[in-house]
Amino acid sequence: MKAKQRVCRECGGKANVVRKDYRFIESGLNNVFLKDIEVVVCSGCKGESPRIPNHDDLMRTIAVALVDKPYELAGDEVRFLRKYLGEGSISFAKMLGIDRSHLSRVENGAMAISRQTDRLVRTLALVHNPTLVQKLKRLGRHEEVLGRLSEIGSDVNPIEMQLDHAEDGYTYDLRAAA
Repeated sequence: MKAKQRVCRECGGKANVVRKDYRFIESGLNNVFLKDIEVVVCSGCKGESPRIPNHDDLMRTIAVALVDKPYELAGDEVRFLRKYLGEGSISFAKMLGIDRSHLSRVENGAMAISRQTDRLVRTLALVHNPTLVQKLKRLGRHEEVLGRLSEIGSDVNPIEMQLDHAEDGYTYDLRAAA
């Protein structure tokens, strides 16, 4: 496949548009991978910039995948869900029944999340944003995810989220991190 020629926004050098898997750190998470998307790659500064179709559905799918995660949430995942829901730290901490400084320590990884708070974060995400439930239903995972909320493992095992874009929106696959 021939690459399309572009100009790099960072350095003004020559850049090509290529299809590849892309680690989507712009999400605020290190474990999100977009499969086979267009990426602008600069031959000069080596910078990469993804071309993301349907950004809203991508973020919704990441949120759904976090709710579906079989292990306790990590701090950056709690932060992602809070921001996805459009909540500030004070109001979100209040919803969770914890102090703002406690939430800050959880989000920054200085303190592990309790099992009860983990489940409450996931439940709040589903209740606070009904489009997440609709997405789970569309993916055929609604009953499975709701049933698993009581079985979430107490380990904070790292996972990788593999997201794939299709005509009707993104799908995801959760895998143990290598």
